[in-house]
Amino acid sequence: MKKITLIIILAFILSNSVFSQTVKVDKLPISTEEFVKLRNRIATTPQGGATMFIIAVKLYKENPDLGKQCLVIATDRSRLQTGSTYKNFQLFKPDMTSIERQINRYPYVVDSYFRGAAPENGYSSKTPYILNFSSNAYSGNVADGNFKVFVKCYGADSPRPIRLIKNNRGYWKAKEWSSIIMGIKKPVSNNDDDL
Repeated sequence: MKKITLIIILAFILSNSVFSQTVKVDKLPISTEEFVKLRNRIATTPQGGATMFIIAVKLYKENPDLGKQCLVIATDRSRLQTGSTYKNFQLFKPDMTSIERQINRYPYVVDSYFRGAAPENGYSSKTPYILNFSSNAYSGNVADGNFKVFVKCYGADSPRPIRLIKNNRGYWKAKEWSSIIMGIKKPVSNNDDDL
């Protein structure tokens, strides 16, 4: 009986274990070539792949044309269709529409993933951009090429999940990201109205 209890306790501890990793990006890419170079360097882990997707959303917010191209690069092929955005591909229309709508509604959401951002400072952050990730026993197995990570969100009470798939060249790409673009706490307005 003791052995069974010990196994159950150990299984419970392992299933609730949280593993964390930090990814740092010194500066935002200013072209698809720079984005691909950064991807080649850091998207060799699920956390790096998730970082590339979040960076692509940030680029979309700041430069929609470049951001759309980078979203194609950072997204699993199963979520792309034939189009003219990048190398004859584009995101599925419903996916791109969802990103556009959420960024228009919550323009600060993507900045909430970078260390230093907070509702009190309008989700501003400085370079280097640092993202904190966690995973658990239910995230999957990296060796299977299908893994879920959770990214710390400084505008929400819990980290946000993003599922990634490893492609045939060894790069991790976003497969499911709906929670990444969901609403967060509104930034605190510190407008000084001295009128």
